[in-house]
Amino acid sequence: MRWVTAIQAWTGPARPIAAIFAYRPGESQERQGAMDILGWLWWALASVLGLVWWLLGLLWSLVWFLVSGWVSTLLQIAILVAVVFFLKYGWQRAPAELWRRGSAFARFSWKWLRASDGEAAPRAIRETVRVVRVKEFGDVNISTLMSLLALGGLAAFAALH
Repeated sequence: MRWVTAIQAWTGPARPIAAIFAYRPGESQERQGAMDILGWLWWALASVLGLVWWLLGLLWSLVWFLVSGWVSTLLQIAILVAVVFFLKYGWQRAPAELWRRGSAFARFSWKWLRASDGEAAPRAIRETVRVVRVKEFGDVNISTLMSLLALGGLAAFAALH
């Protein structure tokens, strides 16, 4: 306790740090007031930015907590696929095969996410060969033929037994 009083006697009474740096002996009161306002504005800005930074960190921690399992699983799958490719194609050809097939898979996934068709070019319209508007004699659709075939099969089965 004695050394604290010795330091206080040497430096004077304890003052806040802001008051020490803001105090300039011999300056006018207007300049001193302006410096106090600037100090308070700086403190408010730093506090708000610190709060925003803390909230962003909290949000990032929550998102990473929710997604980290998926990231780990996808990384393990990617490593397993790479090992299979290296065992199948060898260390010289495997990177090229991985790139070729990975880019095809990435294109498919990107188009799937965008919900677009796989083909980039529009399909050509095929020309109709013959349009049948009225059923002609002898026209039978496939459904009727299948039903008649099933009935015939049942009749044949009943006749044999």
